Amino acid sequence: MDFSFSNALLLVERLIALAVLVQAGELLILRNSVSNEGVWSWEVLRREFEIFSKPTQRLLSAVLAYPNFVFLLLVQFGSALVTLFISHPALILLMLVCHVLVCLRWRGVFNGGSDYMTTVVLAALLIAQLFQGNELVEKGCLIYIAIQTISSFFIAGVVKIGRNNWRTGAALRGFLRSSVYQNPAALDKLVNRSQLLIYASWTVIIFELLFPLSLLNQTVCLAFISLALLFHLANVYMFGLNRFLYAWGAAYPALYYCSGFVGT
Repeated sequence: MDFSFSNALLLVERLIALAVLVQAGELLILRNSVSNEGVWSWEVLRREFEIFSKPTQRLLSAVLAYPNFVFLLLVQFGSALVTLFISHPALILLMLVCHVLVCLRWRGVFNGGSDYMTTVVLAALLIAQLFQGNELVEKGCLIYIAIQTISSFFIAGVVKIGRNNWRTGAALRGFLRSSVYQNPAALDKLVNRSQLLIYASWTVIIFELLFPLSLLNQTVCLAFISLALLFHLANVYMFGLNRFLYAWGAAYPALYYCSGFVGT
C-alpha cells in the first residue's frame, strides 16, 4: 500500500487534533468544577506549586486560576478545531503548550497515559512541522511516535506478567467491578468466573508483549492496530476511557508507516 510519510504525518496531525478537541471539550463541560467554588478550584491546587519561586507561582496563577483557565481551554479547543483543516506549526505549538499547562494544573495525573501519549505525538509533530521539507527529520518524528506506541504496550505487558494479580485474573476482576457504568450481563458473568478472567488477562498480556511484532510488515501491523482499536473500544464501553482511543489512535498511522519500511 502506498502510504507516504507525508500522508502519515498529516493523518497523525488530524487525529491528534481530534483528540485534543475532545479533551478540551470535556474540560469545558466540567468548567464549573474548576471555578472558585468547584472541587478543582485553583485555591486548593495551588498549594502543590508552592515549591516554585514567587514569580513562577504568580505566572501560573494568572494562567491556571478561574476564569483564565477556561480561556486557556477555549484556546486549546479553537487551535485543535482549526488544525482539523489547516496545518501550521503555530497551531501545533498552541495545542502543545495548552496541553502541558492543563496537565500541570493537575500535576500530570488527571488522565495519565492518554495525556502522556498526547504530549509525545504533539511534540513530535511540532518538530516535524518546524523542519518541514527535511525528510530525515520528518521520518524520525514518525519513528519516534511508533517506538513510543510499541513501548507503551510492551512495557505494560512486562509489568502485568510480573504481577500475580494479573496472572490470576484478580486485577481484571477489580477493574471490571470498579466500572462507573453498569456492566452488561455478559461482563457480570465474566467477573464471577475465575477461569474466564484468567484467559482474558493472559490474552491482554500476550497481546501487549507481542505488540513489537507489529513492525514485521504492514499486514501484520494492520492486524495489531485493529486488535488494539477493539481493545480501546472495549475500554470505552466498560470504563469510559475514551481519551485512550483518541490519543493512541492518533499514533497508529505513524506505526503503520514505519512497519512499511522496517518490514521491507
